Amino acid sequence: MKKKKTNQQQFVTPENYIRTRAKLLPIYKCFINEDWEFSGLANILIVRKHVTNNLSLCIYLVDIKCLGVKDTFYKFNISEEDVEIILNENFDKMLEVSYDLVHNIIYAGVDFAEQFGFKPHKNFYSITEHFLEEDNDDIPLMEISCGKDGEPWYMNSGYETPARARQIVQQLEKIAGEGKYKYVLRENDVLGHEDKFEGEKYYFNSDDEDFNSIFEEEGELDVEEDEE
Repeated sequence: MKKKKTNQQQFVTPENYIRTRAKLLPIYKCFINEDWEFSGLANILIVRKHVTNNLSLCIYLVDIKCLGVKDTFYKFNISEEDVEIILNENFDKMLEVSYDLVHNIIYAGVDFAEQFGFKPHKNFYSITEHFLEEDNDDIPLMEISCGKDGEPWYMNSGYETPARARQIVQQLEKIAGEGKYKYVLRENDVLGHEDKFEGEKYYFNSDDEDFNSIFEEEGELDVEEDEE
């Protein structure tokens, strides 16, 4: 005679646990890179604690200037030592912050990006959004500045291929509209002379250059004019 499946068996995978049970775990710690406002890229780690004192965490890479949640993944039921290793080996200058702040950054990035047709990473809605608290009035609303002067500013800091960079700029031209966006490209991101993009264009010319320096002195950027 076959045994009936128990509710516990339904939660055997980390993904199912996160989808159905993660919110029952208390928030333990939250971290973010200290330059997130300056760079426009937020590396966010949210950690919850199990009754065993083991930890699960989700990581979110949020582009608050254009693309929203670019990447997200999780680590399930690991030790505090493992969390420290992840922080020390993969991230620089991380600050411990409140959950309310990182929650607001994630959803502000998602909402801003979706205005221009950019969806979060595929794992966000399917898995890692379930790690977050409900996005309702229980979370104090904080003002998060997205884009630049309210307009999208796409920056290829090395995460996108030239083909993907081209696709993003095409989408901004179509949805944001002529002259209503900016984009920063790497030197190998050739869009083609046949493209008549009207956004303000900058080229970031060296893999070794500090990408954040583009924000320090905008007047010194190499501004490219589209050919007539």
